[in-house]
Formats: sequence, structure tokens, C-alpha cells
Amino acid sequence: MILAAAESHLPGEFVVRRALPRRELRRVGGFVFFDHFNETNISPEKFDVPPHPHIGLQTVTYLFDGEILHTDSLDQQQLIRPGDVNWMTAGRAITHSEQVVTPQPRIHGLQTWVGLPHKDRKTDPAFEHFDRSVLPQIHGDGYIVTVIAGECAGEMSPIPTFQELVYLDIEANSGADVRFAADPTHELAVYVCEGEISIFGETVSRYDLAKLSDGDSIAVEVKADSRFVIIGGEPLPEPTVIYWNFIADTIGEAKQAMIDWEDGKFPAVPLYKKYSKADNSDNKDVMQML
Repeated sequence: MILAAAESHLPGEFVVRRALPRRELRRVGGFVFFDHFNETNISPEKFDVPPHPHIGLQTVTYLFDGEILHTDSLDQQQLIRPGDVNWMTAGRAITHSEQVVTPQPRIHGLQTWVGLPHKDRKTDPAFEHFDRSVLPQIHGDGYIVTVIAGECAGEMSPIPTFQELVYLDIEANSGADVRFAADPTHELAVYVCEGEISIFGETVSRYDLAKLSDGDSIAVEVKADSRFVIIGGEPLPEPTVIYWNFIADTIGEAKQAMIDWEDGKFPAVPLYKKYSKADNSDNKDVMQML
């Protein structure tokens, strides 16, 4: 299955391409949300995501270019730079913001959500930042694989997870042949950020998400200089409800979380400071981005 990411225009005319969730494909392994953004001439007004809530999931921010400031209700404040990973666990409840503080020539990166398994959805909220230097890399013939989560070719990411995940960032030259083993019990997908690849004769172009069929190996032919990611892992069991910024067991639980947010019952973000002049505090579209 190959799906082109749907283009969305957020306030400030910031464009994201949303690959998950889709009507045709709700999730891949534990990954329930996937946004790709690649914009130039970014001001604080153009990228300003005010404090907003989450429950039952983890947000994962990974940049190729640019710099974003994360601030949350645990009094954590962290600049994320290219190659670093911000991994936030909402658990029972967290509030956070994402902002550009100073003008950026380019912001290019990915925002994904990982749904927590049922037994872990009310875990304590947490935030961890991982420097790019701690992520293992695999150097092949014409390609480099960075292991963000899970394991690949004997290299294991140091990032702890609540379920088996796969998250690989692959930079490859035209003509490279990228092959490695896969767990046949995992659900996997490939998303192309830049360039063009081929999988078993099927062309996967820039902004395409390709849901892979079952198997014990992955084989990618690189048709042009490319950057693509592989995501997935063990299937997320039911019941799983995705509603606004929440992952819950039932729609009633998710709607109650919405009521709690509107009633001011979620934790505040004391360190939050507004750097832009844009008034988007009531805009749910921009909140849902991150």
C-alpha cells in the first residue's frame, strides 16, 4: 500500500504533510501519527504551537534541519537540534509547547506519536532528550542507517520503549542497495522524505508512505539520492481510540480528557513564554500538529 501524505496548512501558512493517521491506514505498529515538515524562512510567528495536552501516547520529535524549543508541564525545557531526539511520554497527562525562538532558514523534520499499550497509558508523564551522539549508526555501501528506536543489524538504540518499536533514519546515495533482516511479527512502513526509492519493483516517491507486506527482510533500491525512514514494530492491541491529542481505551475516556482540558484541569507549563505575536491559543489545528 502506497499513500501520498496529505498536505495541511497550519496557521502562519506552515505546511505539514500528514502520513498517519489515514482512513486507509490508521497506524503502523505503535505509530499512530506521522507529520513531515520542510519549510524555509521560519519566524517565531510561523511556527508557534502553544501549550496543549496529551494522554496515552509518546511524542517523538526528530529534526534534519533547524531548531525547535520544547517546554512542558514537568518544567522541562529543551532545544532540539538536527539528529537529536525529543521523546516525551504523556502517560496519564502532560501539557507541552513547541516553538521557534529565533528566525530559522529552514525547519525540516518529523513529528510522530507512539500509542502506549493499554497497561501503560496511565504511566507517569516523562521527558527525555537524546543527543545524536548516543544513537548507533550502520555504515553500508552508499548508505548510513541511524537507529532511533529498536534494533537493526545488531545495533540497538539506547532509547527505552514500552513496546517493540522500529524507527530508522536512512541516508542513501543513488544506486545504493539497502538490505537487512526484519522481525516477521512487526508491522513496518517506509516514508520518503527526500529522493526516490524502489521496493520490490514498486516506486516510492518523496512524501509517500509505503506500508510493507509481511516478511523477514527489507530490500530497498535507491533510485536517487534519498533520505527515508522506516517505522513500525509490534502491533498496537485494541482497544485503541485516537481522538484529538489523546490515545484512550474508549471514546468516552478521550472526550472526558477534552472536557478536563477545557476546564483547566491539565497541568500548566510554568516556563512557557510566547515568542511570537500570533494569537493561536484557541486553534485546535495547530495544537494537533505536535
